[in-house]
Amino acid sequence: MDRQRVSQGEQASGSAPAIWPPVRKLSSPRWSLCQLLSGIRAWQIFVLALAVRLPLIWLRSPTALTENLRAGFTLAQRGYLGDPFIIPTGPTAHVAPAYPVIVAVVRTLTPSNHVCLRALSIIVALVTACNIAALLPISRALKLPRGSGTVAALLWLTPLFSWIELSAEQETPFTVAALLALVTLVFRTMGNARPGVMTGAKLGLAAGVAAYVTPTVLPVTALATLVGARLARWRMTGLIAVLAGAALAFALAILPYTLRNHQDLGAWFFMRDNLGIELQMSNGPDARATRYENEQRIWELHPSASPQAATLVRDLGEVGYNRLMQSITISWMKAHPRAALELTAERLGYMVLPRSPVWYQTVMADATSLMAIAGCVLLWRSRYKFGIRCLSAAIVGYLLVYLLVEHDIRYMYPALFLESLVAGSFVVMLVRIWRERHSGNSG
Repeated sequence: MDRQRVSQGEQASGSAPAIWPPVRKLSSPRWSLCQLLSGIRAWQIFVLALAVRLPLIWLRSPTALTENLRAGFTLAQRGYLGDPFIIPTGPTAHVAPAYPVIVAVVRTLTPSNHVCLRALSIIVALVTACNIAALLPISRALKLPRGSGTVAALLWLTPLFSWIELSAEQETPFTVAALLALVTLVFRTMGNARPGVMTGAKLGLAAGVAAYVTPTVLPVTALATLVGARLARWRMTGLIAVLAGAALAFALAILPYTLRNHQDLGAWFFMRDNLGIELQMSNGPDARATRYENEQRIWELHPSASPQAATLVRDLGEVGYNRLMQSITISWMKAHPRAALELTAERLGYMVLPRSPVWYQTVMADATSLMAIAGCVLLWRSRYKFGIRCLSAAIVGYLLVYLLVEHDIRYMYPALFLESLVAGSFVVMLVRIWRERHSGNSG
């Protein structure tokens, strides 16, 4: 009981985490890491991040025509969102619509595919630099330890993932932006708003808009909201009102695209219809846990690479093909539960220690992940627990679907961005603790 009172007193007074000795204000004029980090501004990080990435755009090899690009070019040239695969297959919901729409707009404004791809690469680089710079104000909004956002941003300053951050092929940097915005909104809502229908409507509307970028925002928002509600000690009636408002606003936000999908594809589903294909690539005879280990499987079975598979998509329809692949894959998983569980367990391991064919990406990802885990352990019950737990819930919500889908460092990239905020908090607190102990020994 006495220990609880001391812990609560430390949290209320704004001191360091209760599980560690409180960090006293140091009177020494010696150099302080926090002072150094506090002198770095978000605009400086943005300029540096962009400056080291822009020249690389002209050094990269030509961009391959991926599903996003094909769908965007079709929208620009033929007026409908479709044909994402190796041969024309008709209207599509295989990809989330936001990025193909951006592709279509840029292609309409540019004279050729080549110029369009260069322009898109510049846009993606700009979004990446904004994401990195945004870590500073977001860390403050989440009330993380001072300087943690700067440490996180410095981790991303070097373009180790340039093929993600500069490529026109994928929407990944936009996914990062959506997740960062949503986590910040959830945190600020929990801290400032009273639980009610309008509070939920605001969260639901934001999640619905973000779902046009990636449907993974639904479990992210749901889990972060539930964790935040528990920490804020909302009553059950208030939580139910928030969930009701969020569900209604979310449904209204995605309704236009849902109606479009039903009209063009003849079925009701949530944003994308690609689950069957993704399950087939990731589970089955000869399937492996990582995408690059499944490279041959992709060339043989994925409609983006296989003309035979794409022809079947065209004949059955995109929804029909995905339902067939989903049925086949689930039947295999039921018939081979041990093999399916082993694949799931291996993918879970790669969420803890991500894997990439490029060694320095593996080092960066593993270091970030391990520091994030250590940060959760260190700060879980500290005065920073609200931000740490909301981030943890968002990370878990984002990664849930990838227990069933092959591991790829591109899929892990958005989660690593969130993890870097926890990792930065860990680094800052570790330095504070070391300085406190060093100062105590010196005294």
